[in-house]
Amino acid sequence: MTITYTNATGESLSLRQRRPYFLQRMDGTGNVRNTVTTFKAPNQDGAFFISGSLEMRNILLEGTIVGDTVDQTHEARKRLLRVFSPKQKGMLVYRGAQIPCIVEEAGFVATESARSPAFFISLLCPSPFFEALDELRVELASWVNKLSFTLEIPESGIEFGLRQPSQIITVDNPGDVPCGCTISFVALGTLTNPELMSVDSGEVFRLLKTMTSGEELRVHTPFAGKRVVQIIGNTETNAFAFMDTASTFFQLAPGRNTLRYNADTNMELLEVSVFYRPQYLGV
Repeated sequence: MTITYTNATGESLSLRQRRPYFLQRMDGTGNVRNTVTTFKAPNQDGAFFISGSLEMRNILLEGTIVGDTVDQTHEARKRLLRVFSPKQKGMLVYRGAQIPCIVEEAGFVATESARSPAFFISLLCPSPFFEALDELRVELASWVNKLSFTLEIPESGIEFGLRQPSQIITVDNPGDVPCGCTISFVALGTLTNPELMSVDSGEVFRLLKTMTSGEELRVHTPFAGKRVVQIIGNTETNAFAFMDTASTFFQLAPGRNTLRYNADTNMELLEVSVFYRPQYLGV
């Protein structure tokens, strides 16, 4: 069992069942509390269910610092307090998944041995979901390279690239809950009003914009991170003004999602990619 915590400055510390940071107990990685809202009418048996939402996750870590000398233990203690600083946000990695968190408390329990003090760490995770370490990418509209070396061009000619023929593609979300995504629209030439639709729900995100060659529009749909940006070269600017007001920052449902891209003109000059991290209720 190994847990790695990295703070906002990039300092990391691993807790495992070996010295110097011997992890003895961990709690909160497999359970999360659901708050249920209901309505009860006069004389009603039971109640009407209105909604439910998950609370923040609280992860507790307990262990012991084991050092050969008192000085080694003291240095290890200072490092643990520096890395688990409550003044910085951090990322916890466990069993191939990660979760953003903030230190609620990090301290030590009084013991008789100066060489093996016991530590206690409480982490609060504003989002209760663990995320995949690697971001997944799916190409909805792109060119497939056909050129390779050693190159021989026959008299009949050769294809240098192949356009994907379908406007519709299936995206698999292996997570436990819906997750936000990043939609990338890239123009290979002049086109107007790109959009992406979730065929299953009917939700559409549409941009009212004439795009030129090399321009990219990125749409971020996570619940707490909704934004639209325009990227030209190395310059990134806010592009919320181009969003159609009827658009929806849709999420990718667990399982298979059917997506369809489109543009009002020159759809064949549009490249569309979707980036996402599946989310899990526990590990």
